Amino acid sequence: MSRTLTPAGRRRLVALSAAVALPLVLVACSAEDGGSETPDDGGAAAGGETEAPAEAWEPEEDIQWIVPYSPGGGFDTYSRGVAQVMVEEGYLPDGIDVVIRNTPPLPQGITSMFTAEPDGYTVGILPMPAAIAQQIQDPDLARWETEEFTVLGSVDENAYVVYVPADSEFETIEDLVAGSDLRSITVEEGSSSALATAATIEALGLDATVTYGAEGSSEVVAAALRGDAEFFVYGASDVVGFIDSGDVRPLLFLGTEDQRSEELTWLQDVPGAADAGYPDLEGVVTELRLIVAPPDLPEEVATYLRETVFEVMSSDAFAAWAETAERPIVPRDWEAATEVMLDQVDQMKVLVPELSS
Repeated sequence: MSRTLTPAGRRRLVALSAAVALPLVLVACSAEDGGSETPDDGGAAAGGETEAPAEAWEPEEDIQWIVPYSPGGGFDTYSRGVAQVMVEEGYLPDGIDVVIRNTPPLPQGITSMFTAEPDGYTVGILPMPAAIAQQIQDPDLARWETEEFTVLGSVDENAYVVYVPADSEFETIEDLVAGSDLRSITVEEGSSSALATAATIEALGLDATVTYGAEGSSEVVAAALRGDAEFFVYGASDVVGFIDSGDVRPLLFLGTEDQRSEELTWLQDVPGAADAGYPDLEGVVTELRLIVAPPDLPEEVATYLRETVFEVMSSDAFAAWAETAERPIVPRDWEAATEVMLDQVDQMKVLVPELSS
C-alpha cells in the first residue's frame, strides 16, 4: 500500500538519509584512498567513541506566534493564514499547533518577540519599518535591536494608500490638498502607518493634524466613518473589506507602479503619487510583514523554521488561502527578507529624523 509523506515527514526522511549516508561516504572515501575501513590510531579506537551526526531539530510542543496588534487587522490575518496552512497541511509534526497571541500595543508585542527564549517555540510577525522607526524615535521604550532578530522570511509587502470615507466631500487628492483644518487618525507613533501619514502630510503640504493610538485598521476606519477624521493613510491590503463594502474610497496610491497588486483590482485605477505630481512620495514607506524569532536562535532550529515557513508561503494551499482571503502575498525566504529589512533600516535612519524635525 502506497503512503504519501507529509511535508514534515519528508524533512525527517531527508535528515535521516543524510545521517545514514555520512558514515557510508566516509567509508567509501577511505577505501578509494587505499586505506583501511577501520579507524587508525587517531580515530575512534583512540577515544573509544565516534561523534554522532547532529539530529535535525523539530518542535515537540506548540509554537507561540506573537502578533503585536489586536485581532482582525492585516498582520493578524496573515499570521493566522500561515499558521492554518502550517498545521492543517502537515508541515509540523502530528499534534503540534501554532497558537496566535495578540499582544498590543506595538512596543509590548515587539519586546515580547525579542526577549523570548530562543528555543524555537516563539515566533512572531514584525512590522517593518515600524520596528526600526520606534527604535530610532524612542530608544528608551524600544527594548529591542531590530537587526538582531532571527529573520525567518516575509509574507507580504504593503504599499500605502490615502483613503477618505465614501461620502466625503473630497473627490480627488487635489480637493484634499486644498482643504484646511484636516484631521487624520492612525495607530501608534512610529508605526509604519504613522510614518506613511507623516510623509504624506509633509509631501502634499496638507493642513492637517494626526490623532494617534488606534488599535488597528478597523478602529481607524470606524473613526473616519464617524466623522472623527477626514482622511487616513493605510496599507493597500489592510482595508479591502471596507473598499468592497463601499464604505471608503481610495484617493492616492503611494507605492511604486510594480507594487500595484493584480489581486486588488480596485487599485488599478487609483492615481499614483508620481502621476499626481508628488514623485518624492512614491514608495517612500512600504510595510514589510516580516516573520521572525528571537536573537541567537540555534542554527538547527533556525534552519527548520526558515525552511518550514518558506515551504508554507510557497505552497498551493497558501496561495488558495490568499485568494479566498483576498490578500496579496509576496513570499520571500529568510535571505531575501533580511536584505529588504536591512535596506529599510538604512532608509529609516535618514527618513525618521527628517520627519521628526
